[in-house]
Formats: sequence, structure tokens, C-alpha cells
Amino acid sequence: MRFTLELSDEDLLGELMGALALQGCLTDRIGPNACRVVTPQGWTAREARLEIGLFVRAWQGRHPGVEAALIS
Repeated sequence: MRFTLELSDEDLLGELMGALALQGCLTDRIGPNACRVVTPQGWTAREARLEIGLFVRAWQGRHPGVEAALIS
């Protein structure tokens, strides 16, 4: 499953991409504040959206004020 992830703070995008990579996702920067996220094989579309959504929200909890949008 592929998603586009947009972040309000482009300086933190690399950190989030690295954290997603540690979870088995492939990431590719596609803009100053956006990246493409490809989830691991075997995840259903529903699982992928839930897992990435929860992970990004938890990451945001450690970065107050940073907004993130996950687009499928």
C-alpha cells in the first residue's frame, strides 16, 4: 500500500521518514515537506492505514504543533 505523507515542518520530515523505515516501510521524499510511504508486503489496505496512522499520531505526540496529513 502506498501513501503520501505531508508534514507541516519540512525540517522534521527526514526524522519521520527514518522512523517509518525502522518499522519496515520504504520512504521516498517527493517534495520539501512530503514523502511517499510504501508499507510492508502482507499488510492489507486497512491494516496499512491503521498502522501508519497510529504511528504518525504517536510520532506527533513527541513533536507538539507539527501537523501531518496521510493521503492514500
